[in-house]
Amino acid sequence: MKTNLIALAGMALLGLSAISCESKSEKQEEEIVEISIDFEQERSELRAELRELEAEIDLKIQELEAKKAKANAQVKAEIEEMEAELKQEKSDVEKALDDIETATQNTWQDVKTAVNNTTRDIENEWKKFKNNVEESFEKGKS
Repeated sequence: MKTNLIALAGMALLGLSAISCESKSEKQEEEIVEISIDFEQERSELRAELRELEAEIDLKIQELEAKKAKANAQVKAEIEEMEAELKQEKSDVEKALDDIETATQNTWQDVKTAVNNTTRDIENEWKKFKNNVEESFEKGKS
């Protein structure tokens, strides 16, 4: 009788531990799915931000081209320098987009940090750029 009782208790514990393992496994799968969704969502959002930034750079380059046609020689030279800077920034954005596309969940945090730093640097350059454009065209009017 004691043996049967011990065997029954052992089977009950074994059943409970199997159920416990199953629920842990389900929780782990849910966490993995959640992490995958977050990763894909963040990547998608960052990709959209970079494409928007790239479009803004293209627009500024076109605006400079139009202004360069009307500018004097000195202002043209300054505009060409600004265009070169914008093209370098566009190249940085394109590299960041490539990095996002090739990122894995394991490398995502590093890639995201690097892309955010690149974006911040470009935004700082934009502020300087706007001031330089205004100064150049004021010189051109004088």
